[in-house]
Amino acid sequence: MAWAMRATTTAAALVGALALVVAPASGLPASADGARPRVVNGQPTVAGQFPFVVALVDAARFEREGAFQAQFCGGSLTTPTTIVTAAHCIVDEKTGRQDDASSMLVAIAENLKAADIRVVRVSSIAVHPEYDPVMVKNDVAVLTLSEPVTDIPIIMPMRPGDVADYLVPGAPVTVVGWGNQSINGSSYPEAMRLGALVVFPDGACGRNEPYTIGSITFDGFNWDEAKPALMICAAGVTEAGKVIDACQGDSGGPLVGGEGAALRLVGVVSWGEDCGTRHPGVYTRIVAMTDFLMAQNAISTLAPTLAPVLGIDVLSGGLRVTFATTSDGSAIGTLAATATDPATGATANCFATPRRDRLSPFCTITGLANGATYSVSGISANTLGNSPPAAPVAAVPAAVPIPGAIRAVSVSSGGQARFRVGASDGNGAAISSARVDCVPVAGGATRSGRVVKGASLVTRLAAQRYACAVVVANTVGEARSNPRLVVGRR
Repeated sequence: MAWAMRATTTAAALVGALALVVAPASGLPASADGARPRVVNGQPTVAGQFPFVVALVDAARFEREGAFQAQFCGGSLTTPTTIVTAAHCIVDEKTGRQDDASSMLVAIAENLKAADIRVVRVSSIAVHPEYDPVMVKNDVAVLTLSEPVTDIPIIMPMRPGDVADYLVPGAPVTVVGWGNQSINGSSYPEAMRLGALVVFPDGACGRNEPYTIGSITFDGFNWDEAKPALMICAAGVTEAGKVIDACQGDSGGPLVGGEGAALRLVGVVSWGEDCGTRHPGVYTRIVAMTDFLMAQNAISTLAPTLAPVLGIDVLSGGLRVTFATTSDGSAIGTLAATATDPATGATANCFATPRRDRLSPFCTITGLANGATYSVSGISANTLGNSPPAAPVAAVPAAVPIPGAIRAVSVSSGGQARFRVGASDGNGAAISSARVDCVPVAGGATRSGRVVKGASLVTRLAAQRYACAVVVANTVGEARSNPRLVVGRR
C-alpha cells in the first residue's frame, strides 16, 4: 500500500496538508496523485463556532501577499500562549530540518482574506521527541507564542479520563480547516470549513477490520500502517452516500469532540490514503500526547469564567434546570442550580455533570411548592473554583401532569423511530394529550408523534441527533419527561 502524506513539505514550501472533501464512494480507483481529491465539497462553519482554530502562515510571504497565500497549516489555541499542531507541518520529511520560529506567524481569523487579520509571532517550537516521519507516529508539535492571546476562547485537549466518552466507535467528531477544494487544480477556500465525522473502532485503525457507516463500508489499516494507541481513524458519510474526509490543506488542524463546556481537542490532522476514499483519515491521538503537552505547558487548568445560561421546565413540585454552557478552556466538572423562595429565603439545589452525547446537562430541583414563585440561578464549577452565577430566572411549579419516561426506542431506516413509553399521571386532572417530541440537537424542525397505548411513532427524522421527550398536557399545562438521545437514520 502506498502511503500518501497529506503534507510532505515544511512551512517554507507553503503546502498545507488537509482540506475538507466529500467524495462519492463509488469504488473508482484513487487518483494517482495523492494530493488531489476526486470530488470536493465541504461545509461552512458558523461565525464564531471555532474561535480557537488558527492558521499557520509563512512570515515572509504574509508580508508580500497576505494570509490567504501564506497559509500552510492549521492549529489550535490550547492556552493563551500555546498552539498545538502537527509535527509534519514543522519538520521537513526528507531532510529532517525543523523550521525556525521566526519563519512563521499565527493568524487568528476565520476568513484568510479578511482585512483585519490578527497575527502573532512564534517565540519557540517544540516537536515531540519521538516523532517518526516515516510511520507518522507522535505527529504533534507545540508553538509558543511571543505574547499571550487572552481574548480568544481556548480549547482543552482531551485527558485520559475522557477516552470512554469521546472516542467510542461511532462517536461524533468534527474536523476543521482550510484546504484545496479542487479536483483538478488549486481552489482554496477563504474561510475555514468543517467536516462531520465519526470515530472508527481501533480494529479499523491497526487490525485491518472494515467499518460501515450508513451504506458505505470502509477498509481498515493494518498494524504496520496505523497505530491505534497513537492514532485515531475517522471519516463520515453524507445522506447522499458520499464520503466525508479531509485532504491537502488542513494539516495540524483540530479534530474536536463534544460541545459547549465539554468541547475537547481529541486529535490533530495527520495523514491518509489519498482523499475521500474508502480508507478513513488518520489523526494524532491527543490523549496519548498528554505528557508531551503537559511538559510544554500546552494544557491549561482553569476555573470556569463564564456563567451557564439556564432553561427551566415546570414540573409538579419541582423544576427541571437545563444548562447551556460556552467553552472558555476550563474543564467543567459539576453544574449546580439553586431555587430560592424570595418570601422565606429557603433554598433547594440540584446538580449535574457535563454530557458527552451532545444533549445539554440538566438536573431537577424537587420539594418545591406548586404556585410559589422561585428565583433560580446556577453555576459551573471544577476543583479550582466556580463560574459567576447565572442570571436568575423566575419560575413557578404547577400541578402539571407527570409524564411517563421513554422506556425503549427502535430507530429504522427511512427516518422512523418507534417509542415505548411508560404510563403518565394526570396529577389529579384528565390528560388531554400525550406525544413524543424529537428536537434536533443542532437546531431545526421538531418531529412529533402521538402516544397511543404506550407507543409512539415519530417519522421524517433526518440522519442527525435528536433530544426526544414525552410531552403530556392537562388543564393546568404541559410537562416534559427527561430527554433521551435518538439518532435518526435515512
